[in-house]
Amino acid sequence: MIEKIVTGDFETNTYIITNQGKCVIVDPGLDFENTATRLKDMYDIEGILLTHGHMDHIDGIRYFTAPIYIHEAEVQFLEDASLSLYRMFGNRIPFQKEKLNIVPLRDGMELELIGYTFKVMHTPGHTRGSVVYSYKNKLISGDTLFHQSIGRTDFPTGDMKRMRDSLKKIIETFPDLTEVYPGHNEKTTIGFERKNNPYL
Repeated sequence: MIEKIVTGDFETNTYIITNQGKCVIVDPGLDFENTATRLKDMYDIEGILLTHGHMDHIDGIRYFTAPIYIHEAEVQFLEDASLSLYRMFGNRIPFQKEKLNIVPLRDGMELELIGYTFKVMHTPGHTRGSVVYSYKNKLISGDTLFHQSIGRTDFPTGDMKRMRDSLKKIIETFPDLTEVYPGHNEKTTIGFERKNNPYL
């Protein structure tokens, strides 16, 4: 089962993926304290998957002790307020990187969590260490691919050329019936985006 929770002023999608009393959390966002309390009461939390290191996708990690999975090129975002955009909005990073249980990721890795196999695909463009996660027929696309749109490339380490390459890689890898769960807005499918997304 996958549950979507929308939090914060940026209306970021956090995904709670559950199986037999266990869960993984994808991109716990801003204003996440109450949700974190509920999840800790309900589930054995095996891991937190981060698609990238912007503050509206990482702020909620402060409330958990579970391993935090993030691409190795993105780890610096967890201690750099300019990269993570905290400074842009006049805020400080609310956690200390050295106290986090960080698991650096690389392209092609497979994570065995809550009885599922999550495959990691490095998709730079929105940021240098953006990733998407796939399991079963689902793709957690973060801020790389949206419903009829794509993520911005004008933030630090963003790169439009790399974004185009990443989008091509996604479209060529996943079949049309793959369900896409983006970091903002509603879910979609690879087939729909292949036909209707102007950036593809």
